Formats: sequence, structure tokens, C-alpha cells
Amino acid sequence: MKKESSHVLEVGGEGPLLVIHGGAGRRLHEMSPEQRAETDAALARAVDAGYALLSEGASALEAVIAAVHVMEDEPCFNAGRGAALTLDGRAEMDSCVMLGDGSTGAACGLTTARHPVDVARAVMERTPHVLFSSPSTKRLEEWGIEQVDPSYFVTERREAQLAEFKELEAARQESAQAQARAQAAEDARHGTVGAVARDAAGRIAAATSTGGITGQQPGRVGDSPICGAGTYADQRTVAVSCTGTGEKFIQEVAAHQVSARVAFCGQWLADAAGAMLDAVDGRGGSGGVIAVPATGAGAIGFTDGAQMNYAWAWRNERVTHE
Repeated sequence: MKKESSHVLEVGGEGPLLVIHGGAGRRLHEMSPEQRAETDAALARAVDAGYALLSEGASALEAVIAAVHVMEDEPCFNAGRGAALTLDGRAEMDSCVMLGDGSTGAACGLTTARHPVDVARAVMERTPHVLFSSPSTKRLEEWGIEQVDPSYFVTERREAQLAEFKELEAARQESAQAQARAQAAEDARHGTVGAVARDAAGRIAAATSTGGITGQQPGRVGDSPICGAGTYADQRTVAVSCTGTGEKFIQEVAAHQVSARVAFCGQWLADAAGAMLDAVDGRGGSGGVIAVPATGAGAIGFTDGAQMNYAWAWRNERVTHE
């Protein structure tokens, strides 16, 4: 069952449910037919990989990790291979995993981990800490993380986006046309991948992975690896993964806000997600959110004027962004 309310969709129902996103902000009509087909196929592979595990009785954690793995390997998404590039042309990636019982792991400034989400999981399972910044290659080896040369993450598409960003930044003040083009480039800068799931035992989990934004200053960290901002899960309420203008999601404590609206305001999940997105929009940000509660239907939402790549699976239903 699905219900649409302005920019929020209600998806699925009771039982195992998986919802994923591949970023929000870039308008889908600006994608070429080839890019749209590439993205649709990648989303389908990711949601199938995660839901296949749920169908076999695997945990929500295993499902979200499997789905994010697929998207981190697909250069059409801003995570893992194909991550956005900083001003100095490098990929600096962030990730977070959180379970409904409060277990959390996150990492930022990753440059060699093939699957950044695996680093977040390792932090959660192998350390007493929550967040690591730029863990060394030796530490990653100790955690059993697959590593690659940093050049693996750099694609021609992202190099072209960085070059365009630099050119438009230099020309931004020269003409109205340049400013319009710069705004279009700004809309394409953002992107993240994420997954939220509920398994047959009713456990929920969230995972988010990102390359940040094109042309960001080296060392910048967005909302994705910050517990409560871009990623959150609470077994009493909901698992959440966000995407969009990271600074604005941090300011709104966006992911936790959805949970708090459900827990303390008694809002329906779709209403809570919509209210949070309105708050982000009110700060001049854009983006989207996916959420799966401990019981009932999940939610997919995005700010007015934005669109989001997403997919979800429940029982015999499989949907990629419409």
C-alpha cells in the first residue's frame, strides 16, 4: 500500500521491509536516458541484494549493508567508486551504521576503503567508540577492511563535475547566466546512498554512505556519519537515512528529529518526515529522507523542487523511483 502526501510517500507495511536511496537534489529530468537507465538498474540490484537476505531471515543490519555495498560499487552514485571529489581532486568518504538497540559506528575522511560502510560497521562491532576520523590503513587492515588505491574512486564523470564547479565558481559573479548555471551545478553537487530495513524479528537498522559534495574543502564532514543528523535508529520508533545539503541536516538534527516527532509529538511517520524536510527547506537546504519504523509502513520524502533516486521492497512488491 502506498499513500502520497505532497512530497512524502508511505510504502510497504508490516513484516520485512527495505527502503533505499541513491541521493536527492539533482532533478531526474536532467539525467540522460542512459544515466536514468544506469541508475534504475543499480537501484534494482541494490534493493534485490538487501531484500533477498531479509527473505532468508537475515538481520536488518545484514540487509542494509548488502544494499549499500552494491551502491558503493556503482559509479552512478556518490559513494565509494564514483564519490564526489574535493577541491584537490580526492575522494573523502563518510559512513554510518546504527541499529535499533542503539549500537552505532561511523567514520569520516576515508580514502582507501572500498566499502566505507564496512568501516562504520567495524567501528560499531570492533571498538568501544562511535566515530573515527581518517583511520589509518594499518587500523583498517586490523579491522579486515578491503582497501584500494585512492585512484579507484575517481571517475571521469566526477572529474568533469569538479572542473565545471571550479569554472562556474570563478565566473559566478560575472553574469546572471553564469549564476544560473552555477545553481544548476550546485543542485548536482550533493548525493548520498542509504538503506533502512526491518527484519522478520522486527529489528530495524540504518546505514548511510557518501562522498560528500563536489568541490568541498578537504576535511569537510557532512551529516551522513553524524548519529542523529544523517543517520539514526531507535527500536522504539524508526530507522532513518538522509541525503541532501548536509550542513542544513546537521542544523536540524534531521534524522533524530523524525524519531522525536514520532515519539514525543505522536506524529505519523510520513508527517514527521515531511515536517523535518520542511524545516530543512526553510533553512535553504534540499534533500530527502527514507525511514522504516519498528512496526507499520515506511516513508520516502524529499523537499519541494527536489527529486530522489529510491527503491523499496516489501513482500512481492519491488519499486524503483517512479
